[in-house]
Amino acid sequence: MEDLASAHAVLLSRARLVQPALVPQLTQPPASRPHGYGIVPELREDGPEAPVTARERTYSLERLAGELENDLHDAATLVVAAAGSPLEAQVAELERLRERLRNVEEHLDYHAYWQRAVVEQSDFFAARNRLVAEVRELNAERRGGGPPERIAERSRALLERLAPFTPTPGLRIETREGGQQVLPVVLLTDIENDAFLAVFQHAVETTFERAPSASAPRFAIELEIRRISPSTLYPEGAPARGAAIEMSAHLARFPDGALILTTGEDSTHAWTGHYIALGPDPVTRRTLAHEFAHLLGFRDAYLRGYDGDPHGPYGAILVEWVGLADDLMGDSEHGRVTEAMIRTLLEAYAQR
Repeated sequence: MEDLASAHAVLLSRARLVQPALVPQLTQPPASRPHGYGIVPELREDGPEAPVTARERTYSLERLAGELENDLHDAATLVVAAAGSPLEAQVAELERLRERLRNVEEHLDYHAYWQRAVVEQSDFFAARNRLVAEVRELNAERRGGGPPERIAERSRALLERLAPFTPTPGLRIETREGGQQVLPVVLLTDIENDAFLAVFQHAVETTFERAPSASAPRFAIELEIRRISPSTLYPEGAPARGAAIEMSAHLARFPDGALILTTGEDSTHAWTGHYIALGPDPVTRRTLAHEFAHLLGFRDAYLRGYDGDPHGPYGAILVEWVGLADDLMGDSEHGRVTEAMIRTLLEAYAQR
């Protein structure tokens, strides 16, 4: 990042002298993304909704280190070349490297959380790795043209073990005028960014109210976001913006049984029926709705495990299987709320 900052300073100086039209592209110097308490993620546009299919993704620190070495070499070269090469080409290269290093930052944040989790939750991930082995075997059978009925039954049974629905205490469906089924949800937050909270609420409500089919019940989430100020949570003095916090101790400051939206993690994630903790890296509105669905009792219909040795020099190779269900929980990037998800909520939270 230091080499990029040096190249940026040289290019900005040249642009002001010889090509002012390029100055707007150079307004912001390269900088690391802020982390910690009170930091909300940048919002990115949703990708298109699309059918979800099972696929494996792997994340390796060793591979990332090799890519970073190449990027750092290019950044150092840019510093040397910045004073004499064609200006437009150098500005374009600066932007490319800036995006590459932002991507590296996002991957490092991901590893910072999950490499630690693999070690601290060893029994949980040992069970997850057994499921990874089953999914790989099942996918190999699918690719090999195995019996469709057997594959469908194995997929259904595996998904029941992977992502059982767990109702959240205190939630109840209300029937409103015209027969619409509404699920009121109260969410406590110490986030003070009004614009982000408005986007979060809109993302949740619009994602769940779109009817997945003509036969689907009329259903809506009615989300009420209640503020609880950092000074109320921390009467002795709230953490500074960007401060590192211990998440379990932080969550314990909220009222018992509350559904919580907060900040301060390395990577955005949720705990079913309890909380959403935001990391610093960009998210889409659909991803926010996916995380909110965890508060309603849904679990990820994708699988995270690992290969290799978590205690080795590069840690574990993190393995993700996404798309094990064709819905929002199977893929937070392209999945959708399905009629089956809505009917699950209606059955779980109907007034009895």
